[in-house]
Amino acid sequence: MSTAPSLPELQRAFTRWVLGDQQVPLPQWVAGNGLASEIRLGIYRNTIFNNLTAALHTAYPAVLKLVGEDFFEGAAARYIREQPSRSGNLQDYGAAFPALLAQMPEAAGLAYLADVARLEWARQEAWLAADADALGPETLAAVPEDRQTALRLQLHPGLRLVASAHPVLAIWEFCQQDKPDHLQLDQAGQRVLLWRDNSQVAMRGITADWYGLLTLLLAGESLAGATQTTLLNASPDFDLGACLRMLFAAGLVTGCRWD
Repeated sequence: MSTAPSLPELQRAFTRWVLGDQQVPLPQWVAGNGLASEIRLGIYRNTIFNNLTAALHTAYPAVLKLVGEDFFEGAAARYIREQPSRSGNLQDYGAAFPALLAQMPEAAGLAYLADVARLEWARQEAWLAADADALGPETLAAVPEDRQTALRLQLHPGLRLVASAHPVLAIWEFCQQDKPDHLQLDQAGQRVLLWRDNSQVAMRGITADWYGLLTLLLAGESLAGATQTTLLNASPDFDLGACLRMLFAAGLVTGCRWD
């Protein structure tokens, strides 16, 4: 008779078994209590897969609409096996799902699919981000003149940026229709700014100039430095003032320093 496994060994075997490794000799160590051990373990496996698949449904409704239930279920099952949950909060689950879609040969005909998923995960992150008090534009007037070049803006924790070679915002909006028409993909790629606006996630398409500027600000670059870098390749109609007014109006500036 084989030696009983330790508790850590049993836990690891349980994880492997419920994720699909049926070669693990786990059932012999499980009391069925009226059911075959495999059937009792199958209850846990089904519960885990159902709960994690439901979490992916919630996070990626547009992807689900684009590919259909059968494809999505298959992709979700593969993702669950390869990326088991490491958090007790189901809202944390699914961050690497876009990367999986990008690697799936079955999705090769939908070149935009992974980027739509990236947009949806950015929506998830924006929605779940921490709160922060917004500053008003009068904050800029308080910056000493000799420190203006050192000014750094802190942007809201929920602000997200997504850039794609595909019209991902238009595709996402298409998926919100009850009875959508045929999907048109004749638009150029889009850059999208996302943030939490009260009880919803707001999104807007932005120019390459705004995207570049905001990326630098999020990375901690000074406003002067980010502006100078952006202006090197900016279009003639780049309007720094319009970008800043939008950030303040949306409550996306939450701090500033000039040390």
